[in-house]
Amino acid sequence: MLKSSPYGELRVLWYKDSSLLGDSADPNRLLPLRTRMHANYSLQVDGLTADDTADYTCEVIRAEPLGPVRQTHSIEVQYAPIVKTIPEDGYLEVKKGEYVDIGCEATGTPTPIVNWKKNGESMALLEHRSRIRFRAEHRLLAGVYECTATNGVGDPITAAITVVIQDAPVVTTSRSFVHTAIGLRAVLASKLEFAAPAARTAWYRDGKPVRTDDRIIIMVQDNVHQLIFRSVRKSDFGNYTFRAENSLGMADVSFKLTGVPNTASFKVDPSLNKADATSYTLLWEVDSYSNIIEYNLWLRPYYGRPATTEPDFITTETPNVWSKIVVPGDSNEGPIHSATYTVRGLTPSTVYEAVVTSRNRFGWSKPSAVLHFATEPGAGKILLSTSDYTDFTPILEDPEPQQLYNITQAQVFERFNELSNSSRREKVSFTYILTFTFILLKYFC
Repeated sequence: MLKSSPYGELRVLWYKDSSLLGDSADPNRLLPLRTRMHANYSLQVDGLTADDTADYTCEVIRAEPLGPVRQTHSIEVQYAPIVKTIPEDGYLEVKKGEYVDIGCEATGTPTPIVNWKKNGESMALLEHRSRIRFRAEHRLLAGVYECTATNGVGDPITAAITVVIQDAPVVTTSRSFVHTAIGLRAVLASKLEFAAPAARTAWYRDGKPVRTDDRIIIMVQDNVHQLIFRSVRKSDFGNYTFRAENSLGMADVSFKLTGVPNTASFKVDPSLNKADATSYTLLWEVDSYSNIIEYNLWLRPYYGRPATTEPDFITTETPNVWSKIVVPGDSNEGPIHSATYTVRGLTPSTVYEAVVTSRNRFGWSKPSAVLHFATEPGAGKILLSTSDYTDFTPILEDPEPQQLYNITQAQVFERFNELSNSSRREKVSFTYILTFTFILLKYFC
């Protein structure tokens, strides 16, 4: 008990940090709620909250000649994390090139650890930082940034910040060449992948806006923009463009609505692709709602490099230019047409490449993917080669997908710079490409 001592009465004061809580000599002084001083001058705090974390000092004042005595006790109240986002509303929109500054101010005891995710994927940050700052150099840096604070007390707390980076629109399509027939339903579809600010969209034919009616309608669902022909007429065939535009740029994608056949596809089947030393059987299929009038089958030996007008110093043969074989079509109305052709007079132990085009009453299709195949060994003149093609399996070489350009002025100059910087090292390859293109145009057109 501290009520008295040999030197007289004692006075006890309690402080919370530097604030006076209670004084034993002043019974009229009210202690804060949930706080009380016992008869032995000990202090009790009930229903602890985070605000009760502090240093509590007991000061005992004694009569002269003795001086005061102090003793400090610390209370640290552990509690689950509390998170406050920066900005507070959890949404930030900036222009491309500006800086993004976001954060999660996490409080709690013990001190919380903060981890980040972007669009559900963990971010490999060097430290558990509470703030993230970066330059909005590309729209793909936009997304939902989530911070999770944890300190081992209670459940982890997660908060989200949506970052939008304004940029020109981006549009794509899965099919730009649409084959159809008169009287059928046809759909041209393009997806607006991105636009901030919101984009104005429109469909055009030959540079003029498409006029809609009960037969030709426009539908938009989940950012997929569709131009629908309920019953195709011959006058509908042609070139169409879907365009999206905002204050930062424009993007478009082109379509061709046509009755010409789809691109043919070679079929690779060891049981059907019969091969010997001088012949090989090719099979292919094509989609066409009209009967196929004829096919053009293009063949040439494959030397693993573009054609050239110079003598072939490796094989000592004439340049590997394309040879055309006209294959009759069929009277089947389709829509799937199959064809088989056995090429004869080939060279033993040689790899060839083949391309096929198809024609119906509306015109010629695009060239197929290139098929590489090999003849069997046998007697006769053999092209010189360092490779063994005895067990060669036919290979379809798909053409590179056609790129869909979303054009802004900045991208034009970026592409120009890329071409300028690489022009020296690609000079020889570019010459080959021009020569190869010339040969294709000469024989396909």
